[in-house]
Amino acid sequence: MAAKDFQSAIVFLERSAEAFPHFKTLELLGECLLRTGQVEGALLSLRKAVEPGNRPYRSLYLLGQALSELGKRDEAIGCLTQAIEIKPDYKSARNLLNTLQNRQR
Repeated sequence: MAAKDFQSAIVFLERSAEAFPHFKTLELLGECLLRTGQVEGALLSLRKAVEPGNRPYRSLYLLGQALSELGKRDEAIGCLTQAIEIKPDYKSARNLLNTLQNRQR
């Protein structure tokens, strides 16, 4: 990911998630998929990353971003709100939330 070789990272993270589906692996996979325009795939991975028991504020932010890109504004707002509840000073989540809320007006 640091080298911006997202396709190679996707292959690696998919293998890792198959072997051990940890929320952070799923989060990173979702981020790579999102960055390569594979929003539907990102959505699936990120939904798994935010399953109960985890407190993945970043996964919630990325899920909100994916939902927003798919036009699912209300769901995106819900995810971003949860991310901010977990980490109140999460600036990226707050900025995207404000953008989505302003679109409504």
